[in-house]
Amino acid sequence: MPDRPVRDYLARDVLLQASPEASAREAAIGMAAHQCGAVLVCREDTLIGIFTERDLVTRVVALGRELDTPLLEVMTANPDTIEAAAPIGDAVRQMQACGYRHLPVVENERVLGLLALRDLPVAEFAAARAEPKVAETLAEHSR
Repeated sequence: MPDRPVRDYLARDVLLQASPEASAREAAIGMAAHQCGAVLVCREDTLIGIFTERDLVTRVVALGRELDTPLLEVMTANPDTIEAAAPIGDAVRQMQACGYRHLPVVENERVLGLLALRDLPVAEFAAARAEPKVAETLAEHSR
């Protein structure tokens, strides 16, 4: 299983995107409505950032910022991405090494989707004897 391409694990039909001028409140409402933990921030068709639940907590709420703060001011700019054709094992290692729960998936510089840690098949990786630390991290985050 760790050799299957990342594109096979994209679980959502609708990609949640927002403009950099959208507010943190609008992003939070979108995340709640779509039951997801991140919004891709795009200018036209170009990915310029990602805004996650973690960003909402650490960059908005914890700092006492207004919920109407534009995403451009509180997003993670120029996020790491992974190619859709890359093996899923590479994505898991990247997410584990960097502490990501969400990783934008691109193909030819175009955003295809968002890989979420909760969408990964933990049991398949354990059965395939994925690296012990990766399997352990996946199991912890899937609870």
